[in-house]
Amino acid sequence: MGLFSSVYAKDVLLQAEQAYANGKYLQAKKILKRAAHKGNVLAQVNLGFMYENGKGIPQAYDKALFWYKKAAKKSNAKAQYNIGYMYETGRGVEQNITQALQWYHKAAENQSVNAAYNLGIIYYNGDKVKQDYSMAVKWFTMAAEENDTQSQYNLGVMYETGKGVDKNVSTAFKWYEKAAKHHYLDAEYNLATLYYEGKAVTQDYVKAAYWYQKAANKGDTEAQFVLGKMFLAGQGVKKNKIMAYKFWLEAAKRSHQPSQDSLDILCKESPWACK
Repeated sequence: MGLFSSVYAKDVLLQAEQAYANGKYLQAKKILKRAAHKGNVLAQVNLGFMYENGKGIPQAYDKALFWYKKAAKKSNAKAQYNIGYMYETGRGVEQNITQALQWYHKAAENQSVNAAYNLGIIYYNGDKVKQDYSMAVKWFTMAAEENDTQSQYNLGVMYETGKGVDKNVSTAFKWYEKAAKHHYLDAEYNLATLYYEGKAVTQDYVKAAYWYQKAANKGDTEAQFVLGKMFLAGQGVKKNKIMAYKFWLEAAKRSHQPSQDSLDILCKESPWACK
């Protein structure tokens, strides 16, 4: 989310927003600084943002952190998240995962979706803390319930593979479907595969073809390969060797070897389909 992501009721913040939008960054800074010194939390967060990113004013991480901490003390989730991110990445401060986790936890408890997602990633990867899949599930679930698409997909994978939770393909299906409806490519592919294989749902080639088509249109080579097979066999779609050729060719152009092998066979047996 960028600067001034909400509509502010107070005139001073609206003035700052307008100045910033018009490229009058120094003017925006002056307005925000005046309000920030008077204790306006939103002004403190946005002033911190300007200092952190240095757009139109000199970048100053120390000043960004100063104003974020002012707002964070008043339980502003965005400021808490931003501080956590600075500590996680070493942005203007010495990298400190312990500090990052503390601030992310504060932000997540204040309903920050970004903080919840980052916590999920940190605990899932375990490259900065002890790996803890159950904690990853906890925080991904919070973010997913607030419609974070990546978290929805991640939960689908964890339920399908049984990482941090009891394996439950039906629940995996639910999360894949939510993410797929938000046009998330990998979720579209995985959802299609569940329909194709009849896992957690009744096998449905028509729905499988629908979701594979979505993924294939985004350039997913595995989806293109499977669609080619479905068109060759007439599974969920009308049998059509020309369409099989089309999808395999697209995947082969991206060095997908199984598609290239299928093309070689198709063009040898039915050369008319490959013209």
